[in-house]
Amino acid sequence: MTTPAIKLAEDYRAAGTPERLSWGSIELQVTNLDRSVQFWTDVMGLRARATRSSGAIELGTRLQTLIVLHPGARQPVLSGHTGMYHVAIGMPSQQEFSRYLARLMARRIQAFPVDHTMSKAIYLSDPDGHGIEIAYETPERFQRFVDHPSGIAMIDADGRLRLGRDPLDLRFELSHAPRAGLDGPISDGAFIAHLHLHVRALEPAIRFYEQLGFIRNLNLPKIGMADLGAGGAYTHRIAVNVWQGPNAKKPPADAARLLGYEVRVSNARILAEAATALRGELHTSHMVTGDLDGASLTLRLLEQPTMALESL
Repeated sequence: MTTPAIKLAEDYRAAGTPERLSWGSIELQVTNLDRSVQFWTDVMGLRARATRSSGAIELGTRLQTLIVLHPGARQPVLSGHTGMYHVAIGMPSQQEFSRYLARLMARRIQAFPVDHTMSKAIYLSDPDGHGIEIAYETPERFQRFVDHPSGIAMIDADGRLRLGRDPLDLRFELSHAPRAGLDGPISDGAFIAHLHLHVRALEPAIRFYEQLGFIRNLNLPKIGMADLGAGGAYTHRIAVNVWQGPNAKKPPADAARLLGYEVRVSNARILAEAATALRGELHTSHMVTGDLDGASLTLRLLEQPTMALESL
């Protein structure tokens, strides 16, 4: 079983073309800025990079901002609403992923490790209930998707049936953790790997992100989830679900919530097509619009864009 995202990834790999889209910073509103900054720096290891005139604080690696925290919320993340399910921070290596697992275990942070086959994940939440995933992408362990009574399954590189939500082998994972440096800052190679959102309906959300340039991967109404890729072997760059119910409302302005996010574009053609499709405010190198639930969305051309296949 193939998907449009897998087919695009194969074509891009054959042509040596990089992914067409990647993630910039994710902006979150929080109830207690000092507490949140302490969590994101002490527990998650992000570096404080800058303070904006609005009071918002940029956090990330030495090279780039990953998360921006804004004050202003008066209540935590609310259930029954649309918005962010989790943001995934990608680790550049098995060692770094294992270091984070050991780090969280040493601090007795409640976390849930899962083996998705195409990636390994550790799930946790910040003090306001913003979902976080620490991810290590392993598409080389994936062979193909197959139909399954549960909705979807996959065959791994060794030919075994996998459901994509197996427990991680903690002994194996921890064997790759360094013996020192657990409390060190986040790797400069860390990145925003994907964003997973609560939405009202799958198909309108899929179409919206296709207009940005993402490519449809799986649509699984039986489990209420869908995802899209961007031309890479890892095909889960944006995911949406309806797990908050079809009548889920936008979160109130005073709740901890997703305020905005940036998507980086590999070439000007994709930017222009997205601006036309979404009627966004197009500038020389970026477009500003809103997503389906009112979060600010910036589509930004990479400073040194690479040419994508015009036929794809």
